[in-house]
This record gives sequence, C-alpha cells and structure tokens, in this order.
Amino acid sequence: MKKLKVILLESPLELAPPSWPYGPLIDKRYHYHKLSAFTRKWKRGRPDIVHTTLLVLLDSLLNANGSLEVYVHTLDGKVYYVSPEERLPKHYDAFKQIMAQLLQRGKVPPEGEPLMWLAYESLSDFVKEHGKIILLWEKGEPRRFKEIASEALETGAPVGIGAFPRGDFEKSTLRKSAKRYSVFGGRPLKAWTVAYKLVCAAEELLGLE
Repeated sequence: MKKLKVILLESPLELAPPSWPYGPLIDKRYHYHKLSAFTRKWKRGRPDIVHTTLLVLLDSLLNANGSLEVYVHTLDGKVYYVSPEERLPKHYDAFKQIMAQLLQRGKVPPEGEPLMWLAYESLSDFVKEHGKIILLWEKGEPRRFKEIASEALETGAPVGIGAFPRGDFEKSTLRKSAKRYSVFGGRPLKAWTVAYKLVCAAEELLGLE
C-alpha cells in the first residue's frame, strides 16, 4: 500500500523548567518574557502549531485508510512517531500534558502498548532509514500540492513541513532535503493549512474522496 509520510520539522515542543508556572511545556502565551533570553526565541513556545496540525493529519481519511505515517521532529533534534491509532485530546492543555509525558518518558502511554514514541535520536537517523526529505519551503521550486503528493506516494520520500512560528529552517535541516518545493506562489502558509492541502491531494490521488 502506498503511504504518505509526513514529518513536522523543528517543532517547538520543549519542557519548561520546573520553576516556571503554567504547565509542563514552554508556551509563549505564558512565558513570553522568559523566552526573551533564549536563542532562536522566534521559533519557540508554540506547541499549539503542532497540536492543530496533528489533529488535521490524524483526523483525515488518509489516516483512517492506513495510508499516512506521521513523525514529529523537535527543536532539540529528536524524532517521534505518532501512531495512526492515536486519538489526541482536542483540549490544548490536555495535549500539552501528553506531549510533556512523551518528552519525559519517551513514549505515551508510559505503560503498555505506546501510541507515540521516540523513534530516532536525530533527524540524520530518520533520513538514513526513510531517505532524504521533500521539503516544503517558501524559497523552493514551485509545485502544486498534487504534484508533491504524487511524488511522495510514488517514491516513499517523507514530506517535511515546518512547524515553527517564524524564521527559516536550520541549515542542518536543509541539508537533509533532496527536493525543496514551494506552494501557493511561495507565500507563507500555516503548517496545518499545508498539511490539510497535502493530505487532500493524496486522498484524491488514492481515490479516497
């Protein structure tokens, strides 16, 4: 069966120091001033981007058909696998609790059969197994979503979507890409919009409309 592999790149999922208030993950809504001293602060503190994008991916017909693989790459370089059976909580605070558990324990749930787990210690390890990434990048070569989905389904290459709020991909991430494509005239789009359009294109190609 053909599968679309999607990896959310440089996702801003980070544990907050125990002394920080308002929950287990760094969240810009609450930690804006504390983030001012951090490097790459413009990329951090937005777990909501990952939450919304994962909900779009996991609730798709493509996922229900068993034709989707989802991975989350975090700013510290690790790559987590998200099972198609995972039912993420719709409530944002509950999502943050689960993601904190994933970062702390390496899997969710911590006992029994996990639905999310640490799959690769680095993006390099991920690429060694799955091949270089088709990167969706504002500076890339123009392509339509259907063309990108078709190439990904035919080759099995993972499609990378940036899950950070601002800025550009790190050079180390760019080096892991074999192809770099832009969509919608290179205009910046939200990660969940890109994920939705890509999934819809794949569903059409696989006759899942």
